[in-house]
Amino acid sequence: MTQPNTAYIGIGSNLGDSKAIVKGALADLNDHADIQVEKVSSYYITDPVGGVEQDQFINAVFKLTTSLDAHRLLNVLHQLEQKYKRVRTIHWGPRTLDLDIELFNTDHIQTTELIVPHKEIFNRLFVLVPLLEIIDPDDQRVPQIKAAIAKLSGSQYIKKLDQKRETL
Repeated sequence: MTQPNTAYIGIGSNLGDSKAIVKGALADLNDHADIQVEKVSSYYITDPVGGVEQDQFINAVFKLTTSLDAHRLLNVLHQLEQKYKRVRTIHWGPRTLDLDIELFNTDHIQTTELIVPHKEIFNRLFVLVPLLEIIDPDDQRVPQIKAAIAKLSGSQYIKKLDQKRETL
């Protein structure tokens, strides 16, 4: 039997009941026969990037294992975005659900449909901070993640959501 693939997925939402959408999407993924959600970061409230005026996001990163290859996993993620009524009208605009493959094993993938590591990963605190929370501390990418966080600190708003007391 082949080793399962490990992927880190960025998840975000800023339309509708974002917390419920994120929780529901994680449950849906965990219910998929070929996917096992292993770890989920804390939730974070973040300002949007890209210059489009919109509400803050709830973001997290989760680790999963899967027998799917990266392109088939991407198809599952896109189907889930459609289930939660994701509309792609404005680039970097508001969305009910956004799922991005940030890392897939240690692979480097560059196709028209998929770039891994995600091309913006080292420019986004809303990915790096939750990723650092759940990635294996011995992972060879940790020093690069920490350096990117240090470089971006103070330039992007990110706040851990206290799931017991705060609401969006």
